[in-house]
Order: sequence, then C-alpha cells, then structure tokens
Amino acid sequence: MAHVGEASGRGGRGEAPGRERAATASRAADAREALNRDVDPRSYPKYAEWRRLCEENPGMAPFVIMKLSLTCHGAIISPRAMERLQQDDYRFGTVPGEGDEANSFEIEFAGRSTSQVMPGAVVLRDGTFVFVNYGEAYEDPYLLDLDVELGAFVLREAREGDPAIDVVDFVPRPGIFGRRTSRGTLMDTLVDVRPQKLIFTAYRTCHFWDRREQCRFCAFFTKGHEDPAVDPEDLYETVHAALEEPGRFSELYLSGGTDYSGAEPFEREVERYICDLQAMGRDFSGRFPCQLMAPAYPRHLLERIRRETGITSYSADIEVWDRERFRWLCPGKERVVGHDEWVRRTVDAVEVFGRGNVYTQVVAGAELAAPHGFETTGEALASNLAGCEYFAERGVNCLFIVWRPHRRARLGWQPMAPVDYYVRLAQGFHDIRRAHGLICLDDDYKMCGNHPCADLERMDEECWR
Repeated sequence: MAHVGEASGRGGRGEAPGRERAATASRAADAREALNRDVDPRSYPKYAEWRRLCEENPGMAPFVIMKLSLTCHGAIISPRAMERLQQDDYRFGTVPGEGDEANSFEIEFAGRSTSQVMPGAVVLRDGTFVFVNYGEAYEDPYLLDLDVELGAFVLREAREGDPAIDVVDFVPRPGIFGRRTSRGTLMDTLVDVRPQKLIFTAYRTCHFWDRREQCRFCAFFTKGHEDPAVDPEDLYETVHAALEEPGRFSELYLSGGTDYSGAEPFEREVERYICDLQAMGRDFSGRFPCQLMAPAYPRHLLERIRRETGITSYSADIEVWDRERFRWLCPGKERVVGHDEWVRRTVDAVEVFGRGNVYTQVVAGAELAAPHGFETTGEALASNLAGCEYFAERGVNCLFIVWRPHRRARLGWQPMAPVDYYVRLAQGFHDIRRAHGLICLDDDYKMCGNHPCADLERMDEECWR
C-alpha cells in the first residue's frame, strides 16, 4: 500500500522511500493487533461480523470478505480525508459546477457534495478493488479517514475516534482526467475507471424507462441527459489518450442503455455499437481486449458484431435467474426478449465468441426484494447457484454483483441481504466455474473489480492448472 502523498506516479512526487513504507505498514499492523485483542462487538459490530465470517470461511481471503462488508454496509468519507482527496494525485474528475461531474452512468446521488469531487474506488491492501456509492444514505456505514500521524488513509468502524481497522487507499487519478476531446467533451464524463479497465457508457438513456418497463432495481440514467449518444470520435480520442499512460489500462468495455428500436429489435443499437467499437479499436490491429455488455442479441447480430469489430468478449446480463422474478423485476427485457429466449441467446453466443468469452451476471439480492422476491436467503441461494451451474455447463461465465438499493429505482430503498449471504454466494459461484474450467479473465479483480466471486480466482491454484 502506498504511503499517502508519496505514491508512485502521483503528482510527480516519486516512489515512497522503502523505510517509510515499511514503517507505515508496521504501525498499521500494530493498530490492527490492538483492535484484534479487545473488540467489543457492541462497539464495533461490523468489524466483529467480519472477524466471525473470516473464522467461518478460512479458505476465503479476508480482503474479499471485507469487500463484501464494505459494499453491503457502505462507507462515508471524513472531512480531512475528503480534503486530501481533492489534490491532483487523487482528484477523480471535475468539481461540480465547473463542468460535468464524472459519472458516466448518469446516476443521481443526492448526498454528494456540490463543492468537492468524489474519489475513485477504494483499494484494499492486497489490491482488492471496492466500488462504493459515495453519497448514498447508508444506515450504518464504515468511515474512510485520513490518519495524519500514520500518513495513510484508514478504515474505521464508524467514527473518527474509532481504532483503524486497516490501511486503505484510493484509485489514483488517471492521466486522461481533466483533458478534453477535440469536440470539447471532458474525458472524465465518458468513462468509469476500474483497476485496469476503461468502461465507456456510449448511450446514456434506457428506453425501457419510456414505458416504465425499466428493471425495477436500476437507477442508471436518473440524472437525465439531453444528448444520450456519445460521439464515436470522442471515444477514439479518449482511448488514444489513455494509451499514453503505459501500463495503466489493459482492457476496454462498452455498454449503454437499451435502445430496442429498428426494423428488428436492437437493430439501431447494434449499428451504433459497431461504429463505437470500430472507433475505439482504431489504434489496434486485429482483435483488442474489449468486452461489449449489451442485451441478448440474436445470433446473426452477434456474428455481425464479431465480424465487423475487434472485440474479444460479450456479456448479456440476465440480472435475475428465476423466471417469475425475472418477469417481475425486468419487465422490459421480458416483453422484448423474454427470459427463456435471453438464456438461449446467451448460450448461443458461445458458438460465436468461444467458450469462456461469454458472460452474464445476476444482481444478487434483488431476487429477495419485496413484495415478490424469495422469502428466504436459502431459496435465493439455491436459485442463483442453479443458474450459475446451467450457464457454466454451457461455457458461459456467470457472475454476480451486489444489489445496492437506490431510492431513485422503482424498488426504492429496501433492506439488503446479509453479508453472510454474499459470502456463501461468492464461494458457490467460484466453485461452480472452477469445476467447469472457467476463468473470468475479463471481469477479475484487475478488470472490473465489481464481482466478489471472481476475486477468489487469483488465490486458487486449481483455477490455473
């Protein structure tokens, strides 16, 4: 973990001296040991829960369990940490009011500061990436703080006076941030930055919302946007600029809201994506590491995409495996494609892109939402594992993300599933994919970083034999 303010490549400060880095790590270890020796569950319930889960799941990396805990409970940032994060090495976008806020998914977060920039994702000590929805109204969040004496960002239970649980860091500011394309578009607004992946949202509206058929858990595009289609030249120039930062990114990703218009459903969307992907691939020869996340297209459209672009993988997210709950939670997808057809098309895509190069995911926890969700986590777990098994048998990588309820979604604010549920789900999904020889190279901890089950692969030797 880098020493705050002296991290390599940040603001031109250079590499932190080895002695200082070692001293920082040593002081952090002492703090953790002190906390370990005397934890009162009544005072530190989230930390106590994490310790219990680590003890109950010795084969799972404690950092993955902490990732799940942070995702479920959420986190807020202390004023002193927020002030430090406004400096050039961490500042993740523009100041709201000076230009478009960096938020390519167009999600509205009512609790975000109007005078400060939200940082990038949290990075745990082993490199684990944690995507936190800053500005959400969490019920019992962790605190991300700056320990001035330690010289590092730290994670605390809830308050500034609580002991440090561990040293953490934030994703450093990409070199493309602050730059504009030739059309004047701020590159910050075009991408979402993951550990080594640039995620482009090329169409910032979803037409399922037009008829109130959007997925009930979704809060994408709630800010609104007058011109939803991104210019392909902006995409090209942003990719071109990102390549000037050697070693920073190793994969591209393209997605957007659904547009099912055309002579056949999705015809116009596919035309647009082909233009976008051709622009993004202009600096490469042949195929380049790029994933398209899109609806479940019929095979002839997928063959055209693969033939006319250089992408290497494709993801058609089922969102909810159970057929009846899919119909309730994803009414637009059900009307235009349908659950069974979505599954069939996803499996058919393996013949186009190859085994292990087709992905799907479930929004884990949404299947438990009231009023029509599963009544128990046991039922939900069995359903999701059955879906993962079905896809894995047919060469499709099935992953999950953690459902974080949002007040602007149709489901509104609902209680989340317990952390225990996601721990069991992560282990179960990982075990199934491993048994079928599948590895999530496009969505592991270095790429997307949003799938806890994929984080387990790098520590499991069986996956690499």
